[in-house]
Amino acid sequence: MVAMLPGFQRPRLIHFESALEYAFLCLMLVRDDVHHIREQPPAISYVGTDGRPARHTFDFLVTKKDGERIAVAIKPMQRVPKLNFASELEFVSVAVSKSFADRVLLVTDQHIDRQAAAEAARTLAWSRPSLTEVAA
Repeated sequence: MVAMLPGFQRPRLIHFESALEYAFLCLMLVRDDVHHIREQPPAISYVGTDGRPARHTFDFLVTKKDGERIAVAIKPMQRVPKLNFASELEFVSVAVSKSFADRVLLVTDQHIDRQAAAEAARTLAWSRPSLTEVAA
C-alpha cells in the first residue's frame, strides 16, 4: 500500500502480509497521532519459554507524534493460544530495549473494529491515486 505519514520524506510503499495486518495498517494511517510506521523491523533476539535462544520479528513498529514507539505483533486470535503466543510475547517484551520500542502490543482480530477499518480503507482510497503518482 502506498502511504504518506509525517515521518516519511515522500509517499512510500508499506508491505503487509494478511487482511488483519491490512486492517490494522489502515486504522493507523488515518490517525492524527501516528508519525511513522516501519513494517518488519529488525528481529529481536530473546530466550524463549523453553529456555532456548529465539528470534521474533514484529509486524510493525509504530512511532507516534509524541515519540512513543510501539512494537506491534499481529495474530489471529485463534492462533494465539495454539502457539502459546501471548506467553512467548512476554519473553520477547523483556528483551526489547527502550531504544527499539517503548512498549509491545499484541493485536488480534478481536481488537480490530472491522467497520472502522473498512471506513479507514475507503478514506485512504481517496488519496491513493495522488500518492501513487508521487511515489512512482
